[in-house]
Amino acid sequence: MMFYPAEMHKITIGVHRRYAAPFLQTIHEEGIIELTPITGDEHLLHLITPVERDAIRQKLAAAQSRAERAVESLVDLVEGGRGRIAEFFLPLRREPLPVRRQDPASVLGSVLDYDALISEILAFRIRRSAIHERMARLDEIEEHLTLYGCLGEELLPASPSRFITVRAGRIPEGECEDLNALFNEEGIESAIATSACRCTEEGMITIVVAHKSAADAVDTLLRSRGFAEFNFGDREGTVSDAKDDLIKEKRSLSLEDEEIVSRMCAIADEHLRQLAAVAEDLALARDRIDAAALAGSTRDLRLYSGWIRRRDLPLLERIGMESAGGTMIYRSVPGEDGNKDVPVAYNHPRWLSPFGFLTSTFAPPRYREVDPTFFIAPILVITFGVMLGDAGYGLLLALVAALLLAGPARYPGTTRDLSLVLFACGLSGIIFGIAQGGIFGDLLPRFFGIAPPFALVDPLLNPIIILTGALIFGIAHLNLGLGIASYSNLREGRVGEMLRKQGVWFLMQPCSAVLLFAFFGWAEFSQMLILAAGAGTAAAAALILFIEGPLGFFSITGFLGDWLSYTRILALALATAGIAMTVNILAEMIGSVHPSLVLVAVLFAIAGHLANFLLQSLGGFIHALRLQYVEFFGTFYEGGGRLFLPFATKRVDTVLVEDE
Repeated sequence: MMFYPAEMHKITIGVHRRYAAPFLQTIHEEGIIELTPITGDEHLLHLITPVERDAIRQKLAAAQSRAERAVESLVDLVEGGRGRIAEFFLPLRREPLPVRRQDPASVLGSVLDYDALISEILAFRIRRSAIHERMARLDEIEEHLTLYGCLGEELLPASPSRFITVRAGRIPEGECEDLNALFNEEGIESAIATSACRCTEEGMITIVVAHKSAADAVDTLLRSRGFAEFNFGDREGTVSDAKDDLIKEKRSLSLEDEEIVSRMCAIADEHLRQLAAVAEDLALARDRIDAAALAGSTRDLRLYSGWIRRRDLPLLERIGMESAGGTMIYRSVPGEDGNKDVPVAYNHPRWLSPFGFLTSTFAPPRYREVDPTFFIAPILVITFGVMLGDAGYGLLLALVAALLLAGPARYPGTTRDLSLVLFACGLSGIIFGIAQGGIFGDLLPRFFGIAPPFALVDPLLNPIIILTGALIFGIAHLNLGLGIASYSNLREGRVGEMLRKQGVWFLMQPCSAVLLFAFFGWAEFSQMLILAAGAGTAAAAALILFIEGPLGFFSITGFLGDWLSYTRILALALATAGIAMTVNILAEMIGSVHPSLVLVAVLFAIAGHLANFLLQSLGGFIHALRLQYVEFFGTFYEGGGRLFLPFATKRVDTVLVEDE
């Protein structure tokens, strides 16, 4: 059932030593078992010898590091010239390379075919880094030469003088100072300064000549002014000659860098796919070496322990027949309720899977606890759609999500799940936007005289309808949570707990509703029913105060506050429609001033609607999620489980093909 996490079994597996490697590789590819150290099974400790990590692991790790750095260098080079936006939304696609099963030694051996190429790439990477560092240094020297040129053309001698100390540099001050006067004040008579003020950002350029005996005092004074000494890289002669040398060196370095880039691009075109596959194979082989070290060994058997979903046991048996030569034996024990060591695996159908990360963000359910994801998915999408309430904004959100799915979110993971959720929210925004008559606000009737088709209720004209619907939905949503909590308590035999925690609210709510409707004249009830409702309300309140003490008062007001929180559905719908209408009004006013301002009005409308779209999409998603996390979860959900982390491959650059 999707309402509960998958049933988990603690499993201990034994396979003949001869088949240990192919068996481990198969369960790695299938990803059905979360392996745990065999030493955690105390009843097996006297029977087994822990398996030591294979010595080949260090070689695999070293080769993996080299290959991954080579791939990273090529990918950065290929994608770097496309711009960050294009790189993010439209990353380059690499078709996965078909590979066959190999043991770690064979994987390591396959790297030898690319060792020379990887060494060449890494050498290019180091050289490019050195070139860029040198270019940055030359830029700094060129700046120093330009500033120094304010005071003279002849550079200072590169070799130190026997009697004279010379300092040339910049003091980052906004105003010029008379350094000679400062020297006199400090009693430094054997020093003289020549200075020139540039702009405020560059400060004061100065050359100080002093006798060796006054060098320390001069340096101390200059440091107090934030003096930064120029460095010309041991260049002598004139500023012009030094700049010419710099230009020549920079041109030479640029040409060398271009040649390296050209060579690396050629390598990327021809070998990037293969190198990425090699790096991935190395990483997976190292993972299997690490996993093998979790096992234990007897004379003939290799023993593994871990957790598996009950529905995967038939697949495990098939793996045992095909990859372990029929030598596999296993023992599985169902996980115990309340055991914190039992991992939690979601039991979601395909359409619900993307919403699982929302539950995990709050807290995964405990084992055997109700999984709230089934309730989160439709309610989040619906409430977001009503809050956004604009078909134009919903279409934009769906397009952004589709763009993400075509680019950075095309691989499984949280980014893909979030993009799918946003796409569903965008579709909801379109549907409820049409129902609420919002297509970029009142764009159609204001500028084109077209009434929004299929509009049912305008939040600006009929807010009471949406408010009433929000409050009805809110009380139903809260009672759904109370009902789930009641079912869980009854299922576990905690009848008293159910009556204390949920029963009192089931008593208070209908009784309070009768009193409320009678007070405002919304409905007529017999005097006997009103008295009974008053007695029921008083009894429920007394029970809450008796159970929780004085803090029970805050439980009552808290429940009322949780219910009223659903009015944010109306507030967000009004905000979206109101701001969109304001943008349209202002754009209309700008365009009506003069025909030449029509383009300005259009640009203003685009910018305003884009800002409103971003603001309301973010606000709607956060507030729709808050209604789940705070109000709904507060009635029944605790969480605190540990997610199931199977030993599984995550292939991106390779695809496994089976031998015929």
